[in-house]
Amino acid sequence: MKKYTFLFLIYSAFSISINAQSPQLWGTMQVGGPFGIGTITRINGDGSGFERIYSFSDGSPWCTLVPDGGSLLYGMTVSGGSHSVGNIFSYNSSNGAYNSLFSLDSANGYYPHGTVLMANDNKLYGMTSNGGAYNLGVLFSFDPSNSNFVKLHDFDNTTGQYPNGSVMQALNGKLYGMTSTGGTNGGGIIFSYDITNNVFSDVHDFDFATGFTPFGNLIEASNGLLYGMAFGGGTTGYGTIFSFDPANNSYLVIHNFNGTDGSAPFASLIQGDSELLYGCTSQGGANNDGTIFSIDVAGTTFTKLHDFDDATGSKPWGSVMQASDGNLYGLTAFGGANNVGAIYSYNLTSNIYTNLHDCDFTDGGFPYADLIEYNGTTGISSVNNETMKVFVYPNPSDGNITIEITKRNFQNALVTISDMIGKQLETKTLSQATTHFSLKYPRGEYLVSLKTEEGNVTTRITIE
Repeated sequence: MKKYTFLFLIYSAFSISINAQSPQLWGTMQVGGPFGIGTITRINGDGSGFERIYSFSDGSPWCTLVPDGGSLLYGMTVSGGSHSVGNIFSYNSSNGAYNSLFSLDSANGYYPHGTVLMANDNKLYGMTSNGGAYNLGVLFSFDPSNSNFVKLHDFDNTTGQYPNGSVMQALNGKLYGMTSTGGTNGGGIIFSYDITNNVFSDVHDFDFATGFTPFGNLIEASNGLLYGMAFGGGTTGYGTIFSFDPANNSYLVIHNFNGTDGSAPFASLIQGDSELLYGCTSQGGANNDGTIFSIDVAGTTFTKLHDFDDATGSKPWGSVMQASDGNLYGLTAFGGANNVGAIYSYNLTSNIYTNLHDCDFTDGGFPYADLIEYNGTTGISSVNNETMKVFVYPNPSDGNITIEITKRNFQNALVTISDMIGKQLETKTLSQATTHFSLKYPRGEYLVSLKTEEGNVTTRITIE
């Protein structure tokens, strides 16, 4: 494809002229709504515009929503479906249509406590905490293009059991995930699954000394290491933060929680627009209601940022996320005015925590998942009231792309490359109007976001 043909196509997506707005945040609630079993909600980052946009009538969601890059959002319910034990579903943000894509059952797995992953083969991958050959959970794939469900692995005592979170896809193309129990020491495992040859491998067995019973997900940081948290164990028994090197399967504890700085993490870590990792715990801290913290990838600097409390939100089960405005956002499972959770923000510049919304039984409460930043069918965030033209080419590419900005004040503009579930893979500050990137990622869809002082824009690219 010639450059100028692509520039014409991308111009319509990037050249917009509206006032900068707060990020729009979407999430799921486990209870509430007219049927009492959960909702999909959205809210602006400044706390305005809260809306219940869908009420579940066939199963309760414990999942983070997963965009497909367009108008569809995917997820799973922990109940409902033809067998009353869970669904894989889609929600169309353009017309509000909910569709049960597959009803889980005892043979194929049931009671999923995580969400799905859209991998680079355009299939959804996920886990259930029960069901399968040993009733200890399964790993599965689901192809939205033809509704083909495939059970890939039956968990057992040896290879881990009762997985609680979700799988992720590393840059080596393999899926990685964790189970909450089972394995050699009974404290869960880290596993890999190669989707090219269908090989499942137990790559680490958790033990009490270095971390026990993980509930969240793994992430891949910019240094190529995987990071996660264990709910218990470690030197104090309050849980650990660890790194895992997929190149040689080496495991390293980088922080032992001590109770004062947090304990019992249910959630996952994120890497922000710096080298810092951010996360939260469900317990510990000044009020034993959990904490928000940051830690560098080496584990040398741990900082407690916030102590949760009953009044403004407590005991988060989900993770923090960093939106395009640079702030952290998340959900608590309890606390707030109605003691059924809260939506919150944390400003990393001012170190101010804000309760944006108190959950309730009318619009949804007891959220167990994460927020995502999502803008419906466009996937484009707002920019300033001055027209900004950004060009990314070629698309599709082999990973070698060029970003051009035709705007005077592009200095210190931040480019972020993310996968399709919003995990940040790398960031770079632009020092010139034309910048070349060499992206060493597996084939698939990715998001390129440009953040300036006035606002940000995002587009989707394909690596072939």
